[in-house]
Amino acid sequence: MRVAFDRLVGMTGRLRTALVVLTLFVCFWSVSSLAEVPTAELAKKTEQLKQDIVDLNRELLKLEEDVLYPLDTQLVVFLGVDENAPFTLESVELLVDKKFATSYLYSDREIQALKRGGVQRLHVGNLTTGGHSVQAVFNGRGADNKFFRSTAKASFSKQSGAKYLELRVEPRPGQPLQPTFRIEELR
Repeated sequence: MRVAFDRLVGMTGRLRTALVVLTLFVCFWSVSSLAEVPTAELAKKTEQLKQDIVDLNRELLKLEEDVLYPLDTQLVVFLGVDENAPFTLESVELLVDKKFATSYLYSDREIQALKRGGVQRLHVGNLTTGGHSVQAVFNGRGADNKFFRSTAKASFSKQSGAKYLELRVEPRPGQPLQPTFRIEELR
């Protein structure tokens, strides 16, 4: 299984290299063949070439994600922050089955985007079917501007197909100056 995975990763690396080589070839060919073309038409063809390269790269990234994270084994974790949450998130750490999965340090612009309703795709990974656990450690400043860490934990069962989880930072019901941290399954 590991050999097949290494071959697939190597294949995506070779595909990326082939895309770069193809792009360079097309660029050099286009420049030499377009030497006698009027400037407006040259600009139009250049823009079309750029769009073709963007489209090829998008297809390559989709292929790479499909190969590395098949839908049947996929775990996707999102993060959302309520606009009224009395907590300024600075970073988050994610553990899946007590193993480090990812961490992220937020900029002020990212925090503002999250508080305006944005959702971040924090982690994409593979899991086998069965029981699993996830733990998120939130680091930031509370309503009183004091730094603190808080942890949210959840257990879930992974079935065939993708599993989606969301980490939420919200005001605590009945105590608007206290945040609450939750992990919920998305359907």
